[in-house]
Amino acid sequence: MRMPCAFAIGSRMEKMEITQRLSALAQPTRLDIFLTIAKHDAGLSATQIAEEAGALRTNTSVHLTVLRNAGLLTSTKSGRTVTYKVEREAVRSLARFLSRAAG
Repeated sequence: MRMPCAFAIGSRMEKMEITQRLSALAQPTRLDIFLTIAKHDAGLSATQIAEEAGALRTNTSVHLTVLRNAGLLTSTKSGRTVTYKVEREAVRSLARFLSRAAG
């Protein structure tokens, strides 16, 4: 039996965004990578992220792509270096959603 939802979360598009973001954070290594980047307002390169998060460099780029595609990261290229930063508004939006869900 399906329980009624205690709150409205808006459009189908919003539901898809929330699901994609939660899914992106549901993998332990990816969550570690996200939390590592979140500690650095200026952002980090993929190499710095892999070193600090203790992740394999070859897997890090795949995790970064998933997080970026979910809207949780932005990336800026300068020369050969790509710097990744947390998309703070996306995180705040996710936190608001979870707060509403918790009542």
